[in-house]
Amino acid sequence: MADEAIFQVFKGVALFLLVIWTVIANALVFVVLKKNPRLQTVPNLLVGNLAFSDLCLGLIVLPLSSIYAIAREWLFPEMLCEIFVSADILCSTASIWNLCIVGLDRYWAITSPVAYMSKRNKKTAGIMILSVWIFSSLISLAPLLGWKQVAPDGNMVQDKNGTWQCTFLDLPSYTVYSATGSFFIPLLVMFFVYFKIYQAFAKHRARQIYRQKVIRKHIESTILHEISHVLPTSDEFAKEEEDEDESSSSDEVENGMANNDAIPEEDELEAESSGREERSEETQHTTAGSSTAASIPSSKKEVSIARSLPPISDRSKRKMEAKPVKSVVMISYEKVKRHKIRKERMYRKSLQRKPKAISAAKERRGVKVLGIILGCFTICWTPFFIMYVAVQFCKDTCQVNPHIEMFITWLGYSNSAMNPIIYTVFNRDYQIALKRLFVGDKGKPAGLGGLGGGIRAL
Repeated sequence: MADEAIFQVFKGVALFLLVIWTVIANALVFVVLKKNPRLQTVPNLLVGNLAFSDLCLGLIVLPLSSIYAIAREWLFPEMLCEIFVSADILCSTASIWNLCIVGLDRYWAITSPVAYMSKRNKKTAGIMILSVWIFSSLISLAPLLGWKQVAPDGNMVQDKNGTWQCTFLDLPSYTVYSATGSFFIPLLVMFFVYFKIYQAFAKHRARQIYRQKVIRKHIESTILHEISHVLPTSDEFAKEEEDEDESSSSDEVENGMANNDAIPEEDELEAESSGREERSEETQHTTAGSSTAASIPSSKKEVSIARSLPPISDRSKRKMEAKPVKSVVMISYEKVKRHKIRKERMYRKSLQRKPKAISAAKERRGVKVLGIILGCFTICWTPFFIMYVAVQFCKDTCQVNPHIEMFITWLGYSNSAMNPIIYTVFNRDYQIALKRLFVGDKGKPAGLGGLGGGIRAL
């Protein structure tokens, strides 16, 4: 008995918090959109209608449903039961169809941008909103138009324990009619719309990747073209080799290395030692004075320098000739590489600043939001409508536990509490407007004047 009381308290608190959150969150969405003219675009007007239907559900249906769930019997008059059932079907159907037209608006804007954008105005949004409420009314008020007269029982039914229960109309034809119009048709439309939107986005993404590849190839070809102008050609290499040969031969003639008096191999050690002695003597003479250095004959200087230098082989000559060419190639390659990196970095920055990149990011975010909405809608409402149809056609064999039935019913209601969370998280404009609604422009709590002024400043 104590566990049952604790469970009842926990259930009451959970339902109370869910009702309060549904009312406050949807009221804030509706107020922000109503107070801010700049946010009153066609998509946001459709979202505002969704928030209004969820708000009506939270104000009319959820309080009565929470009392009914805690008391486990209907405590109010029969007339209020009929109003409760009709309002439940009306608000739930309107909320579901509002989700559907939000997806349809996005689908038409992506697949037929030219034709639909010319008609996408407040008048079109008003027609779509009005059609949602008319269609929802035809489903919720259908029992009053003749179905209720042929039903064996009304909405008030007495169970085995003698308690009165407020239920939907016990008629298979109306069950199929209401379930099909309220859930199954919108579900198929939303899946079709989301599939087409995802397909269009995938094609757009493939075109973007193809353009990036083309641009990358163009950049690479441009860089190769620049390299061909920066790097020396084969003729230039040949000219450089000839110039280096001439310069080396002229140096050899000036230094006395063009003579045929080559130093024998057996005298190399003596030449090195004598060269060291000559260099030490020359340093001593230069430190002593320029007069002693001038007394040395020029022929002796040339012979001593020639003997001190080691013999230069052909391989060392080729290495000396190749070094300047390699250094030129390496320097030019490093310059081209740095230029390529700098050019790619500037190209990435330019792409990030372009409006096309911003619109692509908004499209990705829009597709993501639609996917989350579709997922939440399917998870929340599918169990309820399956139970709603199955129980009608197998009354004797399909006995659902009351706690499970209550959980499935409130899982469907919770979709109205999730919608404002989804639009708050993924709508930057709404976040800014909501922040200014409470904080104001100067970081101070907004009063009556700050509320309107903060929103108008957007």
